[in-house]
Amino acid sequence: MVSFKRPPRALDLGSLSILIIDDQPFFRVLLSEVLRSFGVTRITVAVDGEEGFAAFLEHTPDVVISDWVMPRLDGLGLTKKIRALPNDIQRMVPIILVTAKNERSQIDFARSIGIDEFILKPISAKSVCDRIREVIEKPRPFVSFQTYNGPCRRRRADPASKGPYRRIDDPLEIEGSEEEMLADGLRSVLEAGTARVKDLVKGLARSQANIRPIHMAVSEMQAIAEDVSDKHLERVFDMLLGCLVIMNKTGRPIPSVIQTHLHAVEMLLRTPTFQFADRDNIVAGLERMGKRAIAA
Repeated sequence: MVSFKRPPRALDLGSLSILIIDDQPFFRVLLSEVLRSFGVTRITVAVDGEEGFAAFLEHTPDVVISDWVMPRLDGLGLTKKIRALPNDIQRMVPIILVTAKNERSQIDFARSIGIDEFILKPISAKSVCDRIREVIEKPRPFVSFQTYNGPCRRRRADPASKGPYRRIDDPLEIEGSEEEMLADGLRSVLEAGTARVKDLVKGLARSQANIRPIHMAVSEMQAIAEDVSDKHLERVFDMLLGCLVIMNKTGRPIPSVIQTHLHAVEMLLRTPTFQFADRDNIVAGLERMGKRAIAA
């Protein structure tokens, strides 16, 4: 795992280059006019993710503003391609996603892909300016790992902020130290890794392919759990690795057992570490189910 600091800059809208990607002509024009009203002159537009990725490679903008739902390649697919680029400068470019999706699970999923910020439709000039200011003046560290490339999801709280946030596209401010920020970034990697193993398990269910890729992915996540000193996650990964060894020896992979362990991982990631008793219960319940599965 490598963590890069993205240095903050003073916001100078007149010097920024911004790439807008949206399949709706109305929103392309609207966003362009909003940006021009702020003094932004270097604006590139694209009609979908494929065209947007080509424009990104050609111009390497300071900021990408992309719609989520688009034909050919959507905003998340575009983000994956950008985050996978070998050039550090390009893959760390801030990406702001424009979306009508306002459910927390959807936002969390998009964050696990590597999105920096969100603008909720219908957009306003203030929301656009606020998000650009956020990624330029207060960029989060960039975490790079085999299963995740993207911004750390934790940020320092703004002492000037008054009262609770009301909109889903408000920045998620969580007070914490640099160490806590890194730990939260590693947990983001675990979320992405869990999604990756789920995809591998789907392939396992369709065929009798070997489980080595799953074992390698789980071993990587176990190492991360050790890095963040999360004993509950460590125990779950230990149990899952034990099950995978048995499945490999018997030649009988059981996708449902793997999925049960992954569900426990997801529950632990959603349960704060200070809720020790709740996390104990999650692990204990998994141990009971695991023993029955192994015996069977």
